[in-house]
Amino acid sequence: MERSDQSDQKIYIHPLEESVLSLATGKIEKTPEPPREVAAPLTRIEEKPAPAEPVPVEKIKTLSETINECMAFIDRHVLGRSEIIKQAFLAILTGEHQLIISRTGMAKSLLARQIFACFEGAQVFEKQLTKDTMPENLFGAYDIEAMKKGKMIHNVEGSLVLSHFAFLDEIFDANDMLLRALLSILNEKQLVNGEQIVYSTLHSAIGAANYIRVTEVLEAVLDRFLYKSFIPENKDLYFQYAIDRIYQEHFGKVAIPERRLTLGELSFIKKLVQSKQIPISGYVLFLKNYIIKKYIEETRAMVSDKKDFTISDRKSAKMQDTMRAHALIEGRHEVEEKDLESLYYVICTVGREEEKTRFDKILAATKNYFRQDRAVLENIFNAIGILGTIQSCKDNESLKSDRVFLDIKAKLEKVSRAEGSFFDFISKLRQKFMALTRDTFLPETFTLLDSIAEASLKDAKARETRDMIARFRDDVFHEKKKILA
Repeated sequence: MERSDQSDQKIYIHPLEESVLSLATGKIEKTPEPPREVAAPLTRIEEKPAPAEPVPVEKIKTLSETINECMAFIDRHVLGRSEIIKQAFLAILTGEHQLIISRTGMAKSLLARQIFACFEGAQVFEKQLTKDTMPENLFGAYDIEAMKKGKMIHNVEGSLVLSHFAFLDEIFDANDMLLRALLSILNEKQLVNGEQIVYSTLHSAIGAANYIRVTEVLEAVLDRFLYKSFIPENKDLYFQYAIDRIYQEHFGKVAIPERRLTLGELSFIKKLVQSKQIPISGYVLFLKNYIIKKYIEETRAMVSDKKDFTISDRKSAKMQDTMRAHALIEGRHEVEEKDLESLYYVICTVGREEEKTRFDKILAATKNYFRQDRAVLENIFNAIGILGTIQSCKDNESLKSDRVFLDIKAKLEKVSRAEGSFFDFISKLRQKFMALTRDTFLPETFTLLDSIAEASLKDAKARETRDMIARFRDDVFHEKKKILA
């Protein structure tokens, strides 16, 4: 469907009036809502700018309440899936994808539809994949007029490309050619088909499968699904009776919650969790990386068929978004140590109890192991921030600027918040530093950083803490030599 504006340019409009397409192109389901006029193409949910000002605590609490109401609503209609539901919301709030694995008949499609129903105005693409599914079944039929000119161009209207959410059932039944074609849509959010490049509106996809087959292409597809779940079989009679009761109320139909998130709110949340508006301390990031390291080591040691198990740097970095989203779900505007619990939803396959047991053990041991070094590490990470300010300067003139001078002074305020005898030591250094001028502060800053490292080494208990301080001290030495030589 198209119209022409005053400049006779064709503007394509997403066909909201269509509810079902043929099986050849997939199926569109739209959550019930009053009809509305649409005068422009769909845009990416994340295209709205990030908030420039600090977000009011009240707004975060309001969003948190809506998210929790939606999760509770789904939990009442699809029983026994609390952790998978929470994982799905973490995936959506961070703009990532979720993979659900189970035997047939475990209500994976109902769960996905119920999750997507919590987002007002969302366009949902749904398709069951088979070995015969072709790219045009997902990305739209080929344009006949373009084919006459020797070009293979997809007509993307009504396809996966111009939907907000997608449910891809039996995803591993698809052939490798189709899975390869999915990669750019899932990761870069764009359709790349020769000379045709279309930016996709797809925000998040839920894939479902009864099994996992291993191919080179499949490994790349699996990496696009940051969040993974497994639904074990449960024939407990009480649980089965509860399912029967729920089925009698809705007969397998999707229920619409009274309170839903708008696409605008989802855009706002995604930008929020991918910004510094929800800060994470250096100490929490340090614990995150230690947990990942220990989980990799223990998995390789304990699981015979996972000797080469690893977690990519890309996945590790994105776990910051998971922790921010988790803090927001709990109504907080800052990531705390307890948000490390949310790493479980990314590191592990939810539903695999042996993985959860391993993760919980590592998490508890990590918190306990570094608790005595927390003050030392927090000071070192603040000192690393000061060194980072110096390293970010391109030349000597910028090093002497008001911006750098004031930035270092502000960061030094954080360093001076240490407790005990170390606090007295830092306070004396701080008093000396604050009396310096712009022309003399740089050499003294390096002396200050080295003094912080020396004092920290004396107080550090854990070997990993001492290693971190030693690496920092080396960086200070090399940077000082480079700048002051």
